[in-house]
Amino acid sequence: MITRMRAVIGLIFLLFMPAILSACGTVSSAGDVAGEDELVKIASVVASNTPSSRAIREAFIPYIEEQLPGEYNIQIYDSGVLGSESASYAYTKTGIVELSLLGSSMWSETPVMASTDFPFMFRDVEHARRAYQGELGDFIAEELNAAQPVTLLSWLPNGSRAFSSNQSLETIDDFQGQRMRMPNNPIHVRLAEALGANVVIMDLGEVFTALEQGVADGQDNPIATLRNEGWYEIQDYIYNTNHMVASLHLFASDYFLAELPEDHRQVFEEAALLASDYAWDLYIEQLDEDIAFVEEQGVTVTELTPEDRERFIEMLQPVYDYLDSQYDWAEDIREMVDNIE
Repeated sequence: MITRMRAVIGLIFLLFMPAILSACGTVSSAGDVAGEDELVKIASVVASNTPSSRAIREAFIPYIEEQLPGEYNIQIYDSGVLGSESASYAYTKTGIVELSLLGSSMWSETPVMASTDFPFMFRDVEHARRAYQGELGDFIAEELNAAQPVTLLSWLPNGSRAFSSNQSLETIDDFQGQRMRMPNNPIHVRLAEALGANVVIMDLGEVFTALEQGVADGQDNPIATLRNEGWYEIQDYIYNTNHMVASLHLFASDYFLAELPEDHRQVFEEAALLASDYAWDLYIEQLDEDIAFVEEQGVTVTELTPEDRERFIEMLQPVYDYLDSQYDWAEDIREMVDNIE
């Protein structure tokens, strides 16, 4: 039954693929399509100019080209042009897409992925990098790889979240009563409520209009997102809390990996680790650039003090209680990460 279903889905995908490819303006290839190079598709939900997407182009693909010349024609499809995050994950699980660069939307199937959104779990971005590339990443990958027909090859940055608002937002007390747009995610919603904000839930594509029309006062996202989306035009304050350091994950279909010769699989795994380092380096370099840019546009940026960080953690105790009630491993993961130097 599974084989038949995969075949049917694959047939549907292949029927529509030519139209998809012709419509895509953001395709990056490992080389010209020629000879019998094997086509390898990477479904990505992030834009082409993000550090993680650049790492695929500038590190992952070139390394494979260098180590296995002429063997693979690798194409990355950015900004969700092959489908939503959940659709791209489904394509990867069935082997229709060989690789994917995705966030954490697969919670329902692998709940341990929710830990990547635990608030204030990381001391800073460098600490998050060490955790994702180390013990935390290994633990989650082991759980996910055992539960799903995919292999998590490496962890890449998706951004350190900050709050912004068109109202004064310079201390933890300023959240009281502000209307904060949050994604439809129970952890994010409970976080804002614990800070005293009134939550407005909406999709990312609706945020600019909501902020412009006063439906919401503020929102939380990486500063890079605020810059790329142009929200700095209608947001006067940024509180750089780094309350969540979100990750992206480079997945490979187990069907694809099973067909690779062992030495080729090793090259793909090495390339994935190389891309991870490359992306984190780019992201950390970009952080200061993004802050400088929004400040030049007149936005007031306030950095989180150690004292306010402790106050945040105290106020978010109901969120931690909720997490502990939902996941029996939640406290152990927080302790694991806290012990990472």
